[in-house]
Amino acid sequence: MSLTSDDYSVHIDGHTVAVTGKTGPVQARWTLTVDGREVDHATASGDFSLRGTLPNGTAVRAEVHQSLIGPTEVVVYHGDVEISRFHGFVA
Repeated sequence: MSLTSDDYSVHIDGHTVAVTGKTGPVQARWTLTVDGREVDHATASGDFSLRGTLPNGTAVRAEVHQSLIGPTEVVVYHGDVEISRFHGFVA
């Protein structure tokens, strides 16, 4: 965690699911990757979702809760099951 970027990863069914947020000129850029391959991205703040699928076809998603300038919370789901919850700070 830093003031300019957050990088979170978790292993799900043998695959690495990562969520990265990087500070931008107006809003942060967030990406969701599965095994290093980008599957979704958004340039946003507030509450939004990033969605993708594992190679076996099951859904993964990251719910991002980011204030305009400040704390963030990222919750990673596999299907409807919460896998991990992370807290950080991306402006």
